[in-house]
Amino acid sequence: MKRKVSVLFALLAVGMAFGQGKFGKFLNSKKLALQYKTVKDKEKEDYYQQYYWLVKAEQLKTYPHLKDVKPVVLYEFVKKVNPQNPTKKIGDQGKEIRDKAELSLDQYFKNKNFANNQVLLHNLESYVDPSKGEYWTKVDPEKIKELVPKEFFGFTSMNRMTGEEKNYYLWIDKKKDDFKIVDIIPSEKGNKAFYGSVKQYLPKYKFETKYMPTMKKGSKADKTDKDFYYIMPFEQNKDNIEYKTDDFENYTLSQVKREGEDWIGVEKVRK
Repeated sequence: MKRKVSVLFALLAVGMAFGQGKFGKFLNSKKLALQYKTVKDKEKEDYYQQYYWLVKAEQLKTYPHLKDVKPVVLYEFVKKVNPQNPTKKIGDQGKEIRDKAELSLDQYFKNKNFANNQVLLHNLESYVDPSKGEYWTKVDPEKIKELVPKEFFGFTSMNRMTGEEKNYYLWIDKKKDDFKIVDIIPSEKGNKAFYGSVKQYLPKYKFETKYMPTMKKGSKADKTDKDFYYIMPFEQNKDNIEYKTDDFENYTLSQVKREGEDWIGVEKVRK
């Protein structure tokens, strides 16, 4: 089993490389830093952006409760919360700040002075977000949860300026050897039958978005059930539901619970 998981992550890393240019194959900041001499001027934007993502992912990895989370998973979290800031989309002042930061970064990388260098990290922040307006949102390391072992993770972003928090969910789709940021709240347009069932049993039900849900996989002994993920929104002693999906696009209601009552199966009897 361990070998299969290792092969899976190797395939995923290779797959991501095609989407990230020549630097996407590097998932370790030190190894990427040592490639500096091969970087052309026109490639520096992608190079320093990749280095930033890796450094931030590695900072998350230092938290004890995240030591067993694959680095590539944390990397995907950082990329989602802090997408690339292309030079062509920033203003003149931002371009000037980026140019100055690049000159400083070039010197540090030429001299291989990048280990535990706080000044370098400051210039790196200035480079990737010269307007100081895009990267106020960070991954909250205290709110990263493995909801289904090695398959499904939840993480929370926090805007340091406004205090706003938002939950994201990452699914490792083993069938396609891919990472996907997914929405666990069914879209109303594509799940009319699901919402019809919810309204039938719990007419006033509203989805909980502040807290992460409880999740589990279907029965491995049942071929028709083993690929499903069962999702139960955070329990608050109110009306609640359990629903399932195998693709995070199409959902089926499986159980409902009215306030003060027991759970009842509406899709199948749960053992």
